Amino acid sequence: MNVILLTVFIGLILVSFFVIFFLHIRKDSLESGASRDSLMPLEEEGMRPAGKKQSKL
Repeated sequence: MNVILLTVFIGLILVSFFVIFFLHIRKDSLESGASRDSLMPLEEEGMRPAGKKQSKL
């Protein structure tokens, strides 16, 4: 009987962890779009937005 209670307890902890993680990811996905996310791997480290000139030192 103790094994069943332990299994249920661990299962509830795992379910709550995944629900919290899902809600966190869902909140972040509202701030960005699918097209932006799909282009992120192509973005270089030092890129600047178009129209801004680079100052030479």
